[in-house]
Amino acid sequence: MTWATRITIFRLILVPVFVILIVTYDDTNDEGRPVEIWRYAAIAAFMVASVSDAIDGYLARNWNQRSALGALLDPIADKLLLLASLITLGLVPLDRLNRFPVWFPVIMISRDALLLLGYFILRHFLHQVEVKPHLTGKLSTFFTFFAIGAVLFKLGRDLIVGLCALGAFFALLCTIIYVRQGLKLLVQGGHTSAAPPLAGK
Repeated sequence: MTWATRITIFRLILVPVFVILIVTYDDTNDEGRPVEIWRYAAIAAFMVASVSDAIDGYLARNWNQRSALGALLDPIADKLLLLASLITLGLVPLDRLNRFPVWFPVIMISRDALLLLGYFILRHFLHQVEVKPHLTGKLSTFFTFFAIGAVLFKLGRDLIVGLCALGAFFALLCTIIYVRQGLKLLVQGGHTSAAPPLAGK
């Protein structure tokens, strides 16, 4: 097993650790105040997971550390970290953190579900599909990570909502672009035309 794959597996392990630390922090009470060490630990877990993504990518590209298992697990780890963060900081009732507005995780999760469905539809009809990341998707992820950081560092509500709005905007724009590209591929493959009538009909 390559070191890049080991780091990816470590990042997968950090996802439930991050969620547990957030929930534990919200449940702590020391003379009416939360125990901040749990929040700092959650911040550290999130930052380590985020940095490890860049490290395993660098190792895979520049140190001949590519593997089939790593190529499968890497995007799963990325999505699980974002999904766990969106659900924990947006949909789980928390009293000690300034959570995401509910519409933000709903938009982001719905976007991912729609794109996943579209991918499987294209694979069904075209069998082989090459997915190239678009700039709008990268910008959406960029602002989402900063929104998560804003919540964890207890920054102002207006900043959190603004970052969420930017992340959601680029997510919707990315979805429109991918849907148009998918429909174009289906049209080029002749999969949107009316089926020929059956013999004798």
